[in-house]
Amino acid sequence: MESALTARYSTNDLPYTRELLAEAEDEQLMKIVKEAAKELKSPIALVTVVMEQVQFFKAHYGLSEELAKSRGTTRDVSFCQFVVDTQNPLELVDAKGMPGIPQNIVEEHGVRAYLGMPIKSHNQVIGSLCVLDTEPHSFTDDEKENLRRLADLVNDRLAQLNKSRKKDHSQLIGKAAYPALEEVKEAMEPIKPRVSDSMVALRELSTFMRFMEQTLYGNFPSKDELRKTLNDAKTALERCENSLYDIEVSSEDAIDAIDALEHVFVPSSTVLLSEIAEAGRELARHVTKESGGVLLPELSFNPQVTTPQTLGSSIIALTLTLVANGLKKASKHHKIKMSVLDQNLRAALVIECDDLSEAIRGEIVRELRNHTSEEPTISFKLVDGNIHLLFSIVKERS
Repeated sequence: MESALTARYSTNDLPYTRELLAEAEDEQLMKIVKEAAKELKSPIALVTVVMEQVQFFKAHYGLSEELAKSRGTTRDVSFCQFVVDTQNPLELVDAKGMPGIPQNIVEEHGVRAYLGMPIKSHNQVIGSLCVLDTEPHSFTDDEKENLRRLADLVNDRLAQLNKSRKKDHSQLIGKAAYPALEEVKEAMEPIKPRVSDSMVALRELSTFMRFMEQTLYGNFPSKDELRKTLNDAKTALERCENSLYDIEVSSEDAIDAIDALEHVFVPSSTVLLSEIAEAGRELARHVTKESGGVLLPELSFNPQVTTPQTLGSSIIALTLTLVANGLKKASKHHKIKMSVLDQNLRAALVIECDDLSEAIRGEIVRELRNHTSEEPTISFKLVDGNIHLLFSIVKERS
């Protein structure tokens, strides 16, 4: 079994938003799983969220160190997948050797018995409150009813978490998207006057064409008139070419900004680190270009990450915006450099800001903490004055 989440979020995982995946060790949920283990006399209890390819442990009690650290498994080795698929409780008195039941947990962690109750979000079964035993265990009707009651408490808590986190989610998206929206606005502003210039140029060219038409039919203008009209036409053509070039550049800038906004507003299964890094850079470009832009070389280490695309690109954009504003405050002008480090179960996206003052870095840290302190798939730390954004990565099967 892998020691980290081993599959990507997908478009089929849209019910499992940041609100559900946040608060990985929510205090109330941890109390519920501890109570479940105690009441059902089982050494292990979990609240799981089952996605297309991943089973995520939202709360856990009694897990091995390896599983507790990984916060999940692949879906195909889980028992909770059957609770989600059938939308009904599942009891396994002795899972060892049972046909159709994955044996990975049995063989590698000694799990023999399982009882899982469905948990829901927005009336959809998304996972299970379950207990597991390392010995065969036949659960009584009273135990099943107790677990069902506790599952209702889990449902209530998930609803509260959804509601409380949505506000912060909206604030983060707003902060990340604002520079890109300003970029679109700035890119569109020159288009109208350039179109007007082009229309004037076309009129000048039209006048010249009429003179040529008159000449063709024997109505010769004076040389001075013809020379003036020709010069006006040449000037108009140059203006038209310049205007079209400016429109092309502005349109490309607007398209880049809109593409970046797509990473924030359109859910996707993306999760190559390079993709969210590039999206974050484009989102923040309106601000970062004032300090010299962002240098993002080709990443030598480019894993898939478990952080949802919207969250990952928004956090990167916010960080770059904060650093660029810090450089502006410090009257510094240079490119912001990004690089990546392989840290085993995490990828560190390094954003250099070591030449900023401690006070400015402190402001950046406080802002980032507001948006990452309860996120299970992303965190950050300061190393030698630089910001390391830490993303949980997808490990290949061994």
